[in-house]
Amino acid sequence: MTSQNEEAEELMRKIEKEEEQMGYEDPDRKVYHLCIVNLVIGTLYCAKGNFEFGITRVIKSMEPYAKKLGMDTWHYAKRCFLGLIENLAKHMIMVRDVVLQDCIQFLEHAELYGKQVPCRIQPPLSTTAAHEGKNTVTYEARLLKALLIQVSDM
Repeated sequence: MTSQNEEAEELMRKIEKEEEQMGYEDPDRKVYHLCIVNLVIGTLYCAKGNFEFGITRVIKSMEPYAKKLGMDTWHYAKRCFLGLIENLAKHMIMVRDVVLQDCIQFLEHAELYGKQVPCRIQPPLSTTAAHEGKNTVTYEARLLKALLIQVSDM
């Protein structure tokens, strides 16, 4: 098992080096490979109930926010935060204050960088348009932050 972990870490280092190389060649290009790997790992840990490690992995996956925060990455990150909030509200888990502060800080960064990032695509046959301000990562990050503060009594 430890040899598989070492192989996975080596593979992640290779991905990181390749993304850095791509960043030098085209600095404005958004590359999501390592972000997706970390999101998957974080999501799996959250699904198994280890929210402390899972959420910190999800937060790490979104750095730098300007390049990694997108509609799809936000969707999966948001699901982990909703799971955390649900379990905190049901008093099924306890999370260290440091992790909660990291969550609040992440949501503040998402609020800052997510002003122009939509949360969902408007269905083509829909007759009513979604409110522009409510269809942004900023709006949803504010909601999640408010819920997290409410359930954690910060």
